[in-house]
Amino acid sequence: MKQQLLFFFLFAACFQLQAQFAEVSYGPGYTQQVFYDLGSQEAVSVDDAAWDIAFTAQGLQDAGVFLNEAASSDENDSALELYLVPDKAYDETLTEDHLGERLYNNEQNWQYGAFNAMRTAGDPFDYGWGSYNPATMSVEGTQLFALKLRDGSFRKLEISALDGTSYQVRHAAFDGSGEVSFSVDKSNHQDTGLVFYSLTSNEVVTEIPATGDWDLMFTRYTTPLDDGQGNILNYLLTGTLSGAGVEVAQADGIDPATVEFDAYRDSLQSALDVIGYDWKSFDLNTFSWSLPLDRVYFVKTAEGEVYKLQFIDFEGSSTGVAVFEQTDLGITNTIEESSIVNDFTVFPNPVRDVATIGLTLEQTTRARMQLFSANGQQVWAAEAQFPAGFQAKELNLSHLPGGTYYLSIQPQHSRPVSIPLIIAPQ
Repeated sequence: MKQQLLFFFLFAACFQLQAQFAEVSYGPGYTQQVFYDLGSQEAVSVDDAAWDIAFTAQGLQDAGVFLNEAASSDENDSALELYLVPDKAYDETLTEDHLGERLYNNEQNWQYGAFNAMRTAGDPFDYGWGSYNPATMSVEGTQLFALKLRDGSFRKLEISALDGTSYQVRHAAFDGSGEVSFSVDKSNHQDTGLVFYSLTSNEVVTEIPATGDWDLMFTRYTTPLDDGQGNILNYLLTGTLSGAGVEVAQADGIDPATVEFDAYRDSLQSALDVIGYDWKSFDLNTFSWSLPLDRVYFVKTAEGEVYKLQFIDFEGSSTGVAVFEQTDLGITNTIEESSIVNDFTVFPNPVRDVATIGLTLEQTTRARMQLFSANGQQVWAAEAQFPAGFQAKELNLSHLPGGTYYLSIQPQHSRPVSIPLIIAPQ
């Protein structure tokens, strides 16, 4: 009997190490953002208004800029609003009549934000707010923006350049008064992934953990929804976004106690809003929040560890508390350690105008190809579905100056492979 009891307590202790309840709070009235790490169960909370703009610092080739869309549910608390100002220069006096399209983050990745929303897909030189100039090897600002601040006032804003590793930014009142200029050097934030900046304090916000130190972000964000009458409107909602490198699969109509990850392994997605806002809904009949009992999320962290999440309670704006059960499945996905690329070549090499890429894959996959200059600046990128086996693709390089480049391919769920490519001087 003693041995049975000992076994029971050992089993229970082991289970508790795997399945645990976690509680995070958006704060009363949704005044907080929470950055949560699944492995340590550590939650770092910051005020909704702690930061305004975030700059990517993922390497030399990135130039993403995000807007903080969060705001509390208080009717007197307004969210930041970002607008494109077409056909106007920074030195001109603006009015609200000059405002163009309102811009939003698309919640698809941590590479492009609201300031990149007008970029031309497929053009590796276009970053939305600016264009890469191969001659100067910098991104030069091409767009003017307007920000409506939380107090209702307006500022015109220009990201004038990403010169080397430094973003150059200036903003002022519409009449040009009160101008502030600042720079954010990515090389000083190589370990953070994102640099969060406050336009109020004119400082980098340092209390937010580096992107590799959190897996989920509990926040309010804007997303397009059908208003029920066939119109798509942008709504500010309370939800959960994935961190950099995190993938999520949603499992519906299942028994949370018996559902297996293997059945959803191929359903993992890298979009930030797979968990999103709809893990809870408001029941107008009971005037309370309800959560689906037959839904779980499988979350694979950037390190390859897999967790099962089931939301079990939400207290709404009164406390902002959300409760979920997280189960460490004890799975470390090691597929990232190997590559399905058997052969990756380019010829001729050196090349002058058009290169032929030879590629052999073990299996059909979606993959991203990128071309980087010698200093790490991305000059071309494309993503497509590739069949298994050998294939050849042509790449026109006639628009690039001579020099050494690096061609990279990263299949989904596999490590990248890179090769040098030399473009002969014209």
